[in-house]
Amino acid sequence: MKIGVIGAGISAIAFARVLKRFSHEVIIFEKADCIGGIWAQAYPEVRLQNSYEQYHLSDLGWPEQPDQHPTARQILDYMNMAVSIYKLDVRLQHEVLSLNRSASGWSMLVNGEHGEERFDFDFVVVSIGQYNEGKHRPEFAGEDDFAGTIITERDVKSLEQFRDQRVAVVGFGKSAVDMASFAARKTKAVTHVFRTPRWLIPFHPLGVHYSRLLFARASTVFMPCWVHSGGAERWIHTRAGFVVRRFWKLIEGIVRRHISAHAKYGDENAKARLACVTPAHDFERDMRSATAMAPIDYFKQIATGDIEPHHQNLKGFNASGLVLEDGSELEADTVVLSVGSKTPSFPFFDDEIRELIERENDGLQLYRHLIHPDIPDLAFAGYNHGFLHIPTAEIGALWIGAMLEGDFKLPSAPLMHASIDRIRDWKRAHVQYEPSRSCAVSTRFQQYLDAMLRELGISPFRKLPNVFAEFGARYGAADYAGVVDEYLAKRNNQSALDIQLSLDM
Repeated sequence: MKIGVIGAGISAIAFARVLKRFSHEVIIFEKADCIGGIWAQAYPEVRLQNSYEQYHLSDLGWPEQPDQHPTARQILDYMNMAVSIYKLDVRLQHEVLSLNRSASGWSMLVNGEHGEERFDFDFVVVSIGQYNEGKHRPEFAGEDDFAGTIITERDVKSLEQFRDQRVAVVGFGKSAVDMASFAARKTKAVTHVFRTPRWLIPFHPLGVHYSRLLFARASTVFMPCWVHSGGAERWIHTRAGFVVRRFWKLIEGIVRRHISAHAKYGDENAKARLACVTPAHDFERDMRSATAMAPIDYFKQIATGDIEPHHQNLKGFNASGLVLEDGSELEADTVVLSVGSKTPSFPFFDDEIRELIERENDGLQLYRHLIHPDIPDLAFAGYNHGFLHIPTAEIGALWIGAMLEGDFKLPSAPLMHASIDRIRDWKRAHVQYEPSRSCAVSTRFQQYLDAMLRELGISPFRKLPNVFAEFGARYGAADYAGVVDEYLAKRNNQSALDIQLSLDM
């Protein structure tokens, strides 16, 4: 087939690489002048929350060991290397203007170096990212009276912008805590305003890297999810729920002690400031699509007072700064509104398709996080985002490749919608709201990968026969190397293929 891919982030690269293995012709269109997606727009000094072992194409490791948590520049260099090695056809500065159904598939109008061109494709993959619409920017009363500057983190091009400023950061996601911590390095007057504190995962709780503690099967087996494909794991969650709850209370206690231990760096008010940023709700509920790591110095900066926390809603502005809901006022020169991203939108589709895929305020509702039941000749890459993001993209692409080969038959549209509805309802009951809540498998990556691989007839236990490693060692991207080869080998022996889609995943 001839397949068009919209967007050139890491998910698009993973999809193109896998679909080429099925001998499809794949062309990637990127409207920017470089590849990288969100990493090409990253704010200064942002780093990958995952470690580098978890973030690479399964069969292509880093050429040289990067930082434990790579910088945006290191990630972009890796992506460019992958495009070169795999000889992917990436067309930069090619903006997709419209995508419409044609007699043979899809007709794509693209504005490129030679003006507007039309391309015809049998199948299309949309990979423009969860955060393509930019930052949510609410308006507040009194903004016109404020003498300072109001920005979002996307407007921060250099941390020198914070030099000698009185900085206020609003929000409590990854970007917000990064901004507060980064600003505190440049100025001593940083206030952090937030409606609800979230559990931030320390990089080294108990002196061990968090991924070794939380992302081995010994831990992921306790992750509540909409699917548990293994019998033992299903039994734990259906018959031994008290064990699951105690496990997460144990993790919560470890993180809580990690936070409170920073009081030793501060004055007599340090405990109160640390308590202000410690959530009252259960740790387990914050295993969200955008679960955030704690910046290395954040809790120390809270303890020392370099960051002054305020657990309040922002009500508005006056001439000198912020007005909080309790009536208190905070002086500021620069205010960073870091209150989340907009729900993904897809302006190149016609109104009928946009209505199908944009109707929910918490993101795309997709079957297997990959396709819409009413548009089965269109896939979405990167909307099964999780801790092992690149392997989930690769396995998603493998599933799409198998579908295109006719190795299995999709259920009827009503049955696929029923599956989507069940997962949507589960997420809304168990996962905190975010505009991208439905676009992620988040910390449920192991359950998703296991279920998808079982469905394709591939063993999800990638570390066997070493039982101790399978249960006790963290999973990395390299553990999924060879999965595509294994599936293609099974295809060569048609009798080995017996794919039945399970409707309850």
